[in-house]
Amino acid sequence: MESPKERKNKFSTHNPGKNSFTRVYALAFELVVMNLILIGGGYFLDSYIRTSPIFVLLGTFLGMFGTIVLLLKFSK
Repeated sequence: MESPKERKNKFSTHNPGKNSFTRVYALAFELVVMNLILIGGGYFLDSYIRTSPIFVLLGTFLGMFGTIVLLLKFSK
């Protein structure tokens, strides 16, 4: 007779390869969307206020900082 732990492990659907691929895919999606929103938002702010590319540059630097933070969190 099997113990509950053995039965649980036997029928577990945990697949570490698939889980890691899903995590990497989600990270890539987050990075792309975050950068698009920040840079696109800076572009629209610049065109609305009619300034030089101050907000595009700000969005770009915030996107780079956010990318570094997310990559450091993911690598842990």
